Amino acid sequence: MGSACAITPGSAVIRRDLSVVVPAYQCERTVGDVVQGTRRHVERVVVVDDGSRDRTGEVARAAGAEVLTLDRNRGKGYALRAGIDRALAAGAEAILLLDADGQHDPEDLPSFLAAWDARRPDLIIGVRLEDRRDIPPARFWTNYIGSRILTWMSGFELLDSQSGYRLVSAALARRMPLSSDGYAIESEMLIRAARLGARLEHVRVRTIYNDGGSHFRPVFDTFRISCAAIYFKVFDDSDARP
Repeated sequence: MGSACAITPGSAVIRRDLSVVVPAYQCERTVGDVVQGTRRHVERVVVVDDGSRDRTGEVARAAGAEVLTLDRNRGKGYALRAGIDRALAAGAEAILLLDADGQHDPEDLPSFLAAWDARRPDLIIGVRLEDRRDIPPARFWTNYIGSRILTWMSGFELLDSQSGYRLVSAALARRMPLSSDGYAIESEMLIRAARLGARLEHVRVRTIYNDGGSHFRPVFDTFRISCAAIYFKVFDDSDARP
């Protein structure tokens, strides 16, 4: 069995026991930096090219990522589910999730790794809302309201429910029957994790908003996410994979 860590010439420890999954759509300008920054901390990075029409997959591969290419644009949730399945099949003990559009700083990864090593929580969420001055008002309020709604629905005290910067343990990932194709994947994950009695922690991450590179529509997508959350809370009570 190989070591869980590798030592580079610069003495940085690069983890082999975890995998990173990056859903990517039309991100050729940013995905290379995301992959390179992430691989300074974790060796295996899986970029799921969600049917991009630009050079997203090519740039990610050149930066050192393993690229899983979807035949057409299927949505962030579908891409994340495909990437998580790939990471689980490779034996990852935990999976780090971050976006390819530059809004998640890879230099925040050590905070997730430290929390994971210290207590092995089932789910860790990166929190941005403390830096309110750096957040566009529409994004702040839709996220704040969404977090209050998801706190009530899940029973977790959630500080940033829409944050896609997360770590999920392999044990929890195997038990969650995720089904969302779009942005509702993050809310679905929270509701199902709560139903399974998961242990949740938060870590603070840098606040970066690059709405020119993001495909998220604050009001419209938050409304859809809220509707989907109600569905998963009220109507879908499946709580384990077969």
